[in-house]
Amino acid sequence: MQSVQEGKKHPSHVYNTNTKAHVPPLRTVQVSTVLPEVLLRPWSPGSLDLPDAHITRYLNSFPDEGVKCKNSRFCKYRTVLNTGLCWGYEEDCAEHLGYSDASCPGDHKGWVASKSQQLETFFKQTDFGFIKQQIESMKTICKPEKPGDSHLDCSQYLQFCQGSKVYIDFRDVAKRKEPFRYKMDVLKKGQIRGRCKLDNSTLTAEAVHLSPLQSWGPEIQHIQETASQINRKSKFCDVYVERPTYIMKIDATVNMYHHFCDFFNLYTSMHVNGSHNKDMFSRDVNILIWETYTYSSNFGHTWSAFTKHPLWNLKTFEGKRVCFQNVVFPLLPRMIFGLYYNTPVIWGCQESGLFHAFSKFILHRLKIPKRTAVGWEDEHPIRVTLLSRNTQYRRILNEKELLDKLISSPRGYIVKRVEFTHETDFRLQLQTIHETDILIGMHGAGLTHALFLPDWGAVFELYNCEDEHCYADLARLRGVFYRTWTDRKKLTPQDKGNHPDGGPHAKFTNYAFDPEEFLRIVDEAADHVAKHPAYLHLYPSPKSHLQDEL
Repeated sequence: MQSVQEGKKHPSHVYNTNTKAHVPPLRTVQVSTVLPEVLLRPWSPGSLDLPDAHITRYLNSFPDEGVKCKNSRFCKYRTVLNTGLCWGYEEDCAEHLGYSDASCPGDHKGWVASKSQQLETFFKQTDFGFIKQQIESMKTICKPEKPGDSHLDCSQYLQFCQGSKVYIDFRDVAKRKEPFRYKMDVLKKGQIRGRCKLDNSTLTAEAVHLSPLQSWGPEIQHIQETASQINRKSKFCDVYVERPTYIMKIDATVNMYHHFCDFFNLYTSMHVNGSHNKDMFSRDVNILIWETYTYSSNFGHTWSAFTKHPLWNLKTFEGKRVCFQNVVFPLLPRMIFGLYYNTPVIWGCQESGLFHAFSKFILHRLKIPKRTAVGWEDEHPIRVTLLSRNTQYRRILNEKELLDKLISSPRGYIVKRVEFTHETDFRLQLQTIHETDILIGMHGAGLTHALFLPDWGAVFELYNCEDEHCYADLARLRGVFYRTWTDRKKLTPQDKGNHPDGGPHAKFTNYAFDPEEFLRIVDEAADHVAKHPAYLHLYPSPKSHLQDEL
């Protein structure tokens, strides 16, 4: 896997800030003008705004862009041109040149018959092989018959669709008395159209996952042919949108685990949509959220990784007939066998290249400072961050005792206790996590931050509250070390736990933990960090420094 060089580390900050994330207001859509590309400008990676490992593969995917780099004395990537480095979903991508560095050191527990099948299954389930399957399953739902016609292609079960010159009638949205989301009746028959030949049999066969966040079946099933071509001169287009538009149905915006299903699948969709499009990573796109609620989330800064324009929702176009020059219906957060919510992941494997790439992409686009490679003579104690919960349930009853145990450890940990609330600036959260070596927290959405730990990072889910796969799977998908509490005799629940619907439940109480066992598990995670090749590269030992000098 191409590594991303670590950059300058900023001084520490106070992270319990009461700064609300800025959410750009919705505004009236303006019809954009497509300007001709300036071909004579010097090639610069800054225009792509991508991590190094993305740029190397981008240049190999699009030869014309590679030529610009080759002819520019300012392009530092000339040495990787024509190396064959690729993502992993291309037809001619050799396995050893793909992005993924996944491995399967553990037992597959009967899923498959061999080690090679185990790795292949993991690659198809969770890695760039998942994108390859989406691309290979694409079928034409509505086929253009002559130049200027519309088109619509979709992957299996209408989980992903891309189209051109698509008409959508939003006039009924204005008639709705209450704001809505997760509705499957937004469109009626004929309220989505294209000037193309509709394949009704394929449409019917694929429109079987009819659920709000599982597919685009509830919407695409209503497509019909229109007699006239759709263009900016069409009288039935109240608004004509020339800029490419992603239409999204999103999960719960208040919960990091669920909302990052949206962002992860949007990133994945950029690859599916852009496998033959050099603008695949462009931020000059619109994002239309398929609901009438005004978007609000503490994680809203993340949208800036994907677009430089204000978010739209259905109220932006209520009462209008809108024609889209290019439109994408991205992969959804709760697809059956999708990524990453409720994904069945084969046992024994770790480090999806797709999850690694997503992590680096978000950190780069949000300008999160990188860890600095320092000399061996500098002290480099392992940094531990404990996520403290100020909630009714799953609090750590003896939190101070555990923190004191860490601080007094002879290993000299740098210990930070943080509370990430809806008032905490999300970029500061990410900076805190990226400067963390070991992340500790109770079962909860805050552990989604494990996606953004450095490659050598470790997660200690203090107690999984009998939900054993959720964050363990997320950690191994990202490729970071994971441990949780196993000795039930050494933790004490406050009570049996009272589920709101009745009955005892491990997630609805608080816990105290044995300090010695706590420190033992932290030390085990620290051993992993200290031996990880990426950590040793960042903090080389005196011995390796001497070898370099020789």
